[in-house]
Amino acid sequence: MNKQTSYVREQSENRPMRRKHAGGYRSIQIGVFFGALMILAVISWIIPLHPTTSEAEKRDLAKFPAFSLQALTTGDYFDDINTWFADTFPFRDVYVSMNTQLKSMLSFSNTTVHGNVEQGDDIPDQPAAPPEESSDQEGETTPSTEEPDEQEHEIEEPDMTDVPVESLGAILIAGDTAYEYYNFSQKTADSYAAAINRAASLLAGKATVYDMIVPTSMDITLPASVRQNVNSSDQRKAMDYMYGSMSDSVKKVDVYDNLRNHRDEYIFFKTDHHWTALGAYYAYEDYCEAKGITPADLDTEFKKVEYPGFLGSFYSESGKKPALAGGDTVVAYVPNDTNSIAITQNDGSLLNWMVVSDVSTWNSSSKYSCFIGGDNPWSVIDNPNVNDGTACIVVKESFGNAFVPFLVPNYDKIYVVDYRYISKVKSEKLTALVDSTGAKDVLFLNNISATRNESLVNAIASFVG
Repeated sequence: MNKQTSYVREQSENRPMRRKHAGGYRSIQIGVFFGALMILAVISWIIPLHPTTSEAEKRDLAKFPAFSLQALTTGDYFDDINTWFADTFPFRDVYVSMNTQLKSMLSFSNTTVHGNVEQGDDIPDQPAAPPEESSDQEGETTPSTEEPDEQEHEIEEPDMTDVPVESLGAILIAGDTAYEYYNFSQKTADSYAAAINRAASLLAGKATVYDMIVPTSMDITLPASVRQNVNSSDQRKAMDYMYGSMSDSVKKVDVYDNLRNHRDEYIFFKTDHHWTALGAYYAYEDYCEAKGITPADLDTEFKKVEYPGFLGSFYSESGKKPALAGGDTVVAYVPNDTNSIAITQNDGSLLNWMVVSDVSTWNSSSKYSCFIGGDNPWSVIDNPNVNDGTACIVVKESFGNAFVPFLVPNYDKIYVVDYRYISKVKSEKLTALVDSTGAKDVLFLNNISATRNESLVNAIASFVG
């Protein structure tokens, strides 16, 4: 046997051995894969590991459904279990953060898309016709035939140097600041305007209804060189449409231009979707103008406090992007008249709290809750230095929290309603609360993103009645 024949035979005899080793490796890989799946399956059914809230999304997660025969027979019970299981999977925020960071690492450009930015509806050039002030005995209104005056809003904006831009689904990061996309929904905008009109109609002769729609930083502080290339609806035009769709009995508190004129100041957070207290103060000036009163002086009637180290919703939703890690400082203004607020919590319990709390030791994601104790169904501020019976009801979501402290010097009592939770503690609708409190002013305060959210607008309409 020559050397070549011996070598070929040797190689032929060794091939099955290598195939055998390869098969063994594959078996190990398959075993590891299914073992990992089994571990995840076991973990997924450990009930205490299922989170109840999401820090990244700043919301309560789905609750395990209560059993009922009706839900069982209709199939809703098992559908609700599936919803709970998917929404509360153990360590969900960790997975979301890892997924975002992985996508960023794999990106070959300075733009990364996470999720989808919804396309907004075209905003009509003319608003929906608001109802006339007169109505028949059954409360039906006749549409007005007058066309609203065309509004012009030209505000000079300084040239801005382009900054690195990264798009993350509903969030856009430009430099060290994040912005939220806004997509206009005509159906929901019409429902919002209708709810405010309904409130004004029900309260005619009892109280004045004010409406404040707050634009977000996307339209106010984002450099024009970036904003013109962003697929986000025009907030100025959307606000004109909604205000134009409201009756003359609604006093519109248009804060857009005032905020734009202060766009170079610290009026919106960089890592959170809310405005700062300074931004809220400029809006308070607009409210006072609409009401015909002098605003309280920021320097003499309030005490300024600062709480650094705030990392807000944009920071967590972006997967804790390093560009946003510099964080924010929460600046608050404590009213000289009183810093006391009586809060009714979601479970109906009463809590004596502060209009502005010291949150210096709170965790970095919670510092915006320094304002009026955060989001609660019903709160009352009693100003001991004003005893003229004046009262205001503020119907708000979380943007209203930073605004409410500025009203303290102007009223005897302030009643704060978070329409998302009020039904948990009170069955009364708006008219009944106006009757029981004697409030002559009712302010609806919502950021513009709330006016595109059908469930929130439905909650407003339900509270109005």
